[in-house]
Amino acid sequence: MKAIYLLLALCIYCNSSISFSQEYAFGLKGGLNTNSIGDINSRGGSIAAGKADELFSPKQDIGYLIGGYFMIEFKRFFIRPELNYVDLQNHYDFPRRKSKWTTSKFEIPLLVGYEIVKPVSVYAGPNLNFFDEIQLEGVQVTSYSDGGPDIDRNTVGLNIGVMVRYNRFNIDLRYEMGTKQTEEELLDINNGAFGVNLADLRAYTPSTLSLSLSIDIFRTDGKSISDLFKNDGNCGCPYK
Repeated sequence: MKAIYLLLALCIYCNSSISFSQEYAFGLKGGLNTNSIGDINSRGGSIAAGKADELFSPKQDIGYLIGGYFMIEFKRFFIRPELNYVDLQNHYDFPRRKSKWTTSKFEIPLLVGYEIVKPVSVYAGPNLNFFDEIQLEGVQVTSYSDGGPDIDRNTVGLNIGVMVRYNRFNIDLRYEMGTKQTEEELLDINNGAFGVNLADLRAYTPSTLSLSLSIDIFRTDGKSISDLFKNDGNCGCPYK
């Protein structure tokens, strides 16, 4: 709730205080992403390898994101809060079968950007994350492990990115870096199905790389935010 109040306060402040703003825009976006997580070290090795221990590095799969944004532009600067739903996917190639790692989150990026040369802009800002549970196939709840893997449900990341704009369309390449490292934890994996038993999920700092396409559904010339809904020369609707 605090994040939502902060987002609303930012929009109200920008509308009332930034007298030299030129345009307002509201739009929708969608895209793809890859996500980085930690290695898993099998304490007993695996049947296939016959080692005392064995390291399994995660393989990055393609996730997706959908969301919306509100954009306030003044000269070459802009402020862009967003609300997105993000699906994240990885997997580990264990000896007997692949184990999928999945989670999802709602995120609220609060971005500030600058147009360095038309049509290219750069931006940065914090990202408020609200995670769902992480699922890793084969992890069991036993006396050694509570299931896991675990992650803080509410976290803050840092976004940096570059955006190319053409008319009402935007192509956005973004990197999100976590600001807090996870803790190493013990996992008890179904050995019969996956070929790995007790294993350590090593500590890592989450990061995500995403590529998205967005379109301004409504847009104004900056005279008033109410122009978004007027049917006149300042109408923000792109399709007349």
